[in-house]
Amino acid sequence: MSGKERRDRYLLVRSGGRSYGVSTRHVRHVVRGLPYHPVPGGQPHLLGLAQYGGEPLAVLDIDALLQHARPRSSYRSTVVLGRRGRRSRIMIGLAVDEARRVERLPGAIEATAGGPYVSGTVDVDGEPVQILDASVLLEDRNPDDRGKNG
Repeated sequence: MSGKERRDRYLLVRSGGRSYGVSTRHVRHVVRGLPYHPVPGGQPHLLGLAQYGGEPLAVLDIDALLQHARPRSSYRSTVVLGRRGRRSRIMIGLAVDEARRVERLPGAIEATAGGPYVSGTVDVDGEPVQILDASVLLEDRNPDDRGKNG
């Protein structure tokens, strides 16, 4: 990772018993108790749709998405992610057990095989924290289609 990325501040969250970090460059708000409505036939990690700022917001269980498992978070908070500096209105919500704190990460982020949504892992207070690549989460296309024309 570049030096700039290591200097970013990250929101540390817990979901499904695991710790994740997301760059505060993409965090718009943290909302407690945001109600959402299930989408019939949706993917298991898509908990449903909420309304936020008058716009629809897809709410994802990030742990279920990354671990390919059934959702098991308590969904106490929703982290609203969006793009900065673009005219795009793309936003998504990540349902998490808790939003813990914001901090600069110690040391280098180690590259790991976490799939397209994880850029690496870093040790924070003796615990592994998977770093989410929010820019991939906010893309308009399937991350498996990156690099393909069309």
